[in-house]
Amino acid sequence: MNIRRGIILTVCLIALYLLLPRVLYAWTGYDYDTGDYIEIDGDVSTIQGKDIDIYDYSDDSYHDVYVMSVNRNGDVIIEVFDYDTGDYRTFEIDMNTDDQQKDREST
Repeated sequence: MNIRRGIILTVCLIALYLLLPRVLYAWTGYDYDTGDYIEIDGDVSTIQGKDIDIYDYSDDSYHDVYVMSVNRNGDVIIEVFDYDTGDYRTFEIDMNTDDQQKDREST
């Protein structure tokens, strides 16, 4: 009976993982201006023209930014205006965030 319950739980968890929308994921990007990584919560395909919060690893803080453009030709390039610093910034979003997380932990 316990084996059956374990199998059912495993199948349910796998199904839940596969069915969750991508909105629940955070995307890691590289900031060309600071030379550090940033993190964006949510779906990067729906953020153009919106104010969003990013986490900036260069100063370990959140920034409020306005997304001016999202270019999806090959790599995803996002251009923003950072309200906190008054600067225009460019991010390259890595759709494979595991590699960047490992790289960040090794430095």
